[in-house]
Amino acid sequence: QSGAWGFPRGGMGAVAAAIAASARGFGATVRTDAEVGRIRVRDGAVAGVTLASGEEIDASCVVTTAHPAISFLRLLDRAELPAGFAADIEHWQTRSGTVKINLALDRLPVFTAHPSVDPAVHGGTIVLSESLDDVENAFQEAVGGKPATLPFADICIPSVFDDSLAPSGKHVMSMFTQWVPDTYADTPDEAALADYADRVIARVEAVAPGFTDSVLHRQVIGPYEMQEEYGLVGGNIFHGELSLGQLFHGRPAAGYADLRTPVRWLYQAGSGTHGGGGVTGIPGRNVVRQILADQRAERWRRRLRRGSSA
Repeated sequence: QSGAWGFPRGGMGAVAAAIAASARGFGATVRTDAEVGRIRVRDGAVAGVTLASGEEIDASCVVTTAHPAISFLRLLDRAELPAGFAADIEHWQTRSGTVKINLALDRLPVFTAHPSVDPAVHGGTIVLSESLDDVENAFQEAVGGKPATLPFADICIPSVFDDSLAPSGKHVMSMFTQWVPDTYADTPDEAALADYADRVIARVEAVAPGFTDSVLHRQVIGPYEMQEEYGLVGGNIFHGELSLGQLFHGRPAAGYADLRTPVRWLYQAGSGTHGGGGVTGIPGRNVVRQILADQRAERWRRRLRRGSSA
């Protein structure tokens, strides 16, 4: 359904697998475990990439979907960037106090308010938030350096609709929760984070008695894990805060919301660009359109130059 969120069968990994299969069908080569160490530039234009292994791959056009701080402050030589652009990226706010909790369950929760199993309830979005004051208090506690006493949580149980995600009768639950101190990205407090996860589960227990006993396994992904394992600087899943100054024409730097960069034929299309945030495919679609438009314009310029020289 257009314009609506959904659960892809096979989990989110199935989306990446489908894109890869489609790309291969059009002749693309997909390589994983090929970390990029440097984006190479020659005469102001992109020349290719050098992998962390030392292998060099030449390319006349490169698209980076990494976090802006990684793309422009780690993979590129600072001398290749205008001072103003580099300063914008340096000041890019990318903090986060969110924690992702994944659970394996041996049964669906039984909610006191709705004891019967109902796909409209169990398969929808379940929000643990009794008041705006609770949300504000949770945020202020994290700002003050303390994990929320009463965490907010946005929950879904995708296995209600997709039985490929868990054995028969079992389920998986995804919990997007807030907040812990943003400093946890660099200096996590594992004990406090575990206690925080316990409090999130206790909130579900309060509305679905017996829930705690149904948990077979849990995975707690805090800001540190998001940063170190997934390249999400500061633990921010959107590659940068979705604040007023970091949206539209300011994402990720003023003058570059068209997905171009200061380096010719180097483009950006990650969550830190306009249209990013969430799994929409918008940055990828838009960057392809921009590249094709620039290539057409370049061909016309070459024809005009050949014509004038004749």
